[in-house]
Amino acid sequence: MRAEESTARVVAVRSRLTDLELDALMVTAPENTRYLSGFSGTLGYLVVTRDGAEILGDSRYWMQMEAEAPGFTLVRSVASSGLLALLTDRLKGLGLRRVGFESQHVTVDQHRRLSGAVPAEIALVPTAGLVEDLRMLKTPHEVELLRHVAMIASRAFDRVRSAVRPGLRERDVAFLLEQTFRELGADGPAFDTIVAAGEHGALPHGRASDRVLALGDMVVVDFGAVAGGYHSDTTRTIVVGEPTAEQRRVIAAVRQAQTESMALMKPGVTADAIDRRARDVLAGEAHAFGHGLGHGIGLMVHERPFLSASDQTPLKTGMVITNEPGIYRPGWGGVRLEEMVLVTEDGPEVLTPASHEVGVG
Repeated sequence: MRAEESTARVVAVRSRLTDLELDALMVTAPENTRYLSGFSGTLGYLVVTRDGAEILGDSRYWMQMEAEAPGFTLVRSVASSGLLALLTDRLKGLGLRRVGFESQHVTVDQHRRLSGAVPAEIALVPTAGLVEDLRMLKTPHEVELLRHVAMIASRAFDRVRSAVRPGLRERDVAFLLEQTFRELGADGPAFDTIVAAGEHGALPHGRASDRVLALGDMVVVDFGAVAGGYHSDTTRTIVVGEPTAEQRRVIAAVRQAQTESMALMKPGVTADAIDRRARDVLAGEAHAFGHGLGHGIGLMVHERPFLSASDQTPLKTGMVITNEPGIYRPGWGGVRLEEMVLVTEDGPEVLTPASHEVGVG
């Protein structure tokens, strides 16, 4: 992470501390820790105060923290088991009174131990989404990271789709994709690759199995790579051989729902309105998608905002959000198409150029 980005993010957190009348925020979610400090390890806590910023870590990560989070004062714990105790010591040592904690990430056991260890005059105040609100808007550098990893995944798919043929198993296709991600420079898959053929396509999150692809199968392929901490997420639906008229019709219907709803992905339009447009387009389909239309993406595969009926977040320039309508017909199969979309002042920009050609093999 660039030093100026870390500094700007910490300043933004301090502004929220003032608004919430907090003396400090404990950051325990790994993605939020990385977002604010640059530290990419699996365990480390931050304490951000009105005038300071500390990173607490055990001996496995001291050198990494010094290298990746130079803007934070390193407070050392020898063993990971002592990290929570070190956190309580710092809260007491800094003379804090109202300390926010990430209620969506601190476990009940951690809260019990913290509450029992800090003096009564220190109030632990639950917060939700304080850092996640900041993460919704991507900086130009983050956009480039997302564009890069989306391109890697798209190139991998285009390479592997040409090898899809009858006789391969779902898990063979998934393995080829994940292998190709790494060959093209990714750190690995962003999630377990979904390859769902034939009747399996009716399972929105079906796992790649030993099912063998056959001529005529429609196959849902949901794939993503991760590089530099940032994730991609794309879905294509292909047919092994020549698509039938009904397969083409259903794929076209999903594509229309996606195209019309993506056209609304502009600054000021609310997330629920975009979700509603896609559902209106597919209103005549008995098995249209029941999941949300899309989600923010960045340091996590699924993050805010969410394109769903329950999220009224107005879109803003710099958000990167997926758009993934589908139709899932039990016993027949399914169709899902997914793009990563950057919201700009000039309208939506698709970051996922993977081929939309349907027939393969």
